[in-house]
Amino acid sequence: MVNKNKDRSFERIAYRYWEKLVGGILVPGERGYVPSEGEVLCAYNELKERHLECDCIVLRTGTHSGEFYQQGDKIAGVRIVRQLDSVGTIEFRLSTDFHVRLDIEGLSPLSRTEANCDLTQTISNFENFIDNFPRYMEGLERKKLEFEKNNKLEEMAKGSIRTTVSQILPPLGYRWDLVERGRDYLLKVGGHGTWMEFTLNRRNFSKRLAELPDVLGQIEALSKNMTFPMNIEIIK
Repeated sequence: MVNKNKDRSFERIAYRYWEKLVGGILVPGERGYVPSEGEVLCAYNELKERHLECDCIVLRTGTHSGEFYQQGDKIAGVRIVRQLDSVGTIEFRLSTDFHVRLDIEGLSPLSRTEANCDLTQTISNFENFIDNFPRYMEGLERKKLEFEKNNKLEEMAKGSIRTTVSQILPPLGYRWDLVERGRDYLLKVGGHGTWMEFTLNRRNFSKRLAELPDVLGQIEALSKNMTFPMNIEIIK
């Protein structure tokens, strides 16, 4: 179950990673701007020429058939799809609005739609995404390695905390419980008429646990001098 939760956590990281990249493709244009058929066809043809690997389709109205735009046809839009290695596809579609969609293996589809966009800059960003996709994948792999490294350090820290606490507290007559809270741990300590809680993480647990017997001794001495029970909260 722990590994499954970790996988889900990285899915969220990966989704946000791609979401940011996809979100930067569409560039808002002037309000009310609608590209002409000539502008759309020109941008489409230029991209198709530069990226032969793309599946490019002119969405049009008219009675003609075939691949090429003919006189009398009206452009209803364009659709451009690029296979991204073996892990997914990126699609740009311009019809009544501007739409970009990314399908990546293992993640829910990411999409964004805008009513109007700067056509030239948007097409340029779409091409940049295609050209830089291998680099983006490398960046995601680095994030995954860092994620796995941090998880390993967290597991080592958790094991060290449990081992150290189990060695320190029972001989002193204290009960304890360790609760995970994200990357922090809440240590609950009870005994000798006192009950306290404090947080630990992999950066501070060594120092705090080393000081714990002395701190518990001070708290116990203080509690013996109290004439009535009270709850004390220390905030630093």
